[in-house]
Amino acid sequence: MHRLHCKLITPHPRRLLYLTQPQHPFLMHMVLSLTLLHDAHLCTTPSSNLTLSLQKAALTHWNTATTLFNALLSRPIAPSHRDAIWATGALLGTASMAYIESSDPHSAWPLKRPDPNDLNWLKLSEGKRAVWQIADPSRPESIFHALGKSMNHLQQPEWVLHPDLASVPERLARLFDIKAGDSVESNIYYLPLLCVQRTQALTLTQELVLPFIRFLLYMTPAFRGLLEVKDPRAMLLLLWWFRRVEGGNADLWWMTRRAKIEGRAIEIWLERWYGGEEGLLRMFERVRGGAAGGEVDFGHGGGGEDPASVLRECPGWAKERPVFVQ
Repeated sequence: MHRLHCKLITPHPRRLLYLTQPQHPFLMHMVLSLTLLHDAHLCTTPSSNLTLSLQKAALTHWNTATTLFNALLSRPIAPSHRDAIWATGALLGTASMAYIESSDPHSAWPLKRPDPNDLNWLKLSEGKRAVWQIADPSRPESIFHALGKSMNHLQQPEWVLHPDLASVPERLARLFDIKAGDSVESNIYYLPLLCVQRTQALTLTQELVLPFIRFLLYMTPAFRGLLEVKDPRAMLLLLWWFRRVEGGNADLWWMTRRAKIEGRAIEIWLERWYGGEEGLLRMFERVRGGAAGGEVDFGHGGGGEDPASVLRECPGWAKERPVFVQ
């Protein structure tokens, strides 16, 4: 159980062990699955037969847990199951982030062949909200009571309710079209940017998981939709978040593994299609008509450059979807 210890997953490992009793077989299988995924992660050769065998066993337990879990949720739920339901939901989300088929960035999203399940791990936030409504870990009798109060997604912090534009560097505000009077509802990039920005002075540790995981907890279906169509600004935000995560504590392997592999894959993708981060930043500054110093560059014709002509200069324009230009 100590290998699954994380403030947001199992703040009380011994109590979680108590929950993995015969009446909660779905949780037992999920614990076994995540343990096997960790064993696979510790293998020195990612593509070895042992690694593949451990992953296969982990997926078997994962599928069993999911089947039993769905069966439980399809009927009236006894109060005695609620903590086990919350723990299982947390472990399902953790396994979803931890499991990535290849350790080679070139075989990872967004470089790999598209698959409908590519971004399923990002549905962590939606799953947590659904499980919250059923289990409510903030209730006084729950063993997760203290954690539940701190993670209540219904109680947004002040910096989300009243974001401070002054905290956003001018260059980023231009890049993400953030203007005075914008809110996290009116600008799709605003909230993810704020979440990443608030981790800048932090290092991911067991005690500081929540500030990092908010990027996922607060992710909207609309923003995930941008990632699904590989909107470059959304991809850049995910890359920045991955970079903040990958430098974290090694004990948080279930977060750092994907961050290292898919983060590198996004870097390659941005370099291939947009000339990397700096190329992307320069491109959008030209689209906005603003130079690096904040001046307005009107171009030779007395008006700003046509965004379509700017974007067509980027490699891959004919193959990739158009960039969102507001």
